Amino acid sequence: MKKYLSILCLFLFMGMITLPAHAVDTPYYLSGNIGASLFNNITLNSQATQIQLGTVQTNASYAVEGAFGRDFDGFRVEVEGGLQQNKSSQIGAINVASVLLNGYYDFNDPDELSPYLTAGIGYAGVTASSGIGYAGNPASSYVSSSVLGYQVGAGVLIPITEIAAIDARYRYFGTGTCRFTDNTADFKLSGSSFLLGLKFRIR
Repeated sequence: MKKYLSILCLFLFMGMITLPAHAVDTPYYLSGNIGASLFNNITLNSQATQIQLGTVQTNASYAVEGAFGRDFDGFRVEVEGGLQQNKSSQIGAINVASVLLNGYYDFNDPDELSPYLTAGIGYAGVTASSGIGYAGNPASSYVSSSVLGYQVGAGVLIPITEIAAIDARYRYFGTGTCRFTDNTADFKLSGSSFLLGLKFRIR
């Protein structure tokens, strides 16, 4: 999966670089980022009683994002699609596919090094790819939930050409309540991502 996403992003970026230099500037842009995803420890609660059943520890894995957006003189709005994964010996690989509407505040013009703040909200699809189970329920079923997703973060854009900038960012991501398909337990996901990518103004 990571290999194919990387190839797709590479072709996207190369295509943007080779667009005609004489084309008219627009306020629209494309961006792509890849990096490390680190979920916090997951607290499992009984769905019926909300009594804590245990804690799941996860190992860092990858995060990939792509977005289409529009600049508004210091503010930006974009639609972003993303994939995140962490792994656990207790409930297997935890995957999050998200579609978020994000807003940004840029502190400087696009042609300058510009720190920014961001926040977003939208959809998160959460699955666990292995039904290994957890303490108290060794035969647990899979996780499959469609829940609220949200993010807040900060970063910096570093211009490298008239239309391209390096995007380095930190973000905190969280979800609403996710559930096992056998209704035995629920939990919320939260964690941090450290990402590096590129932003291209469409010309």
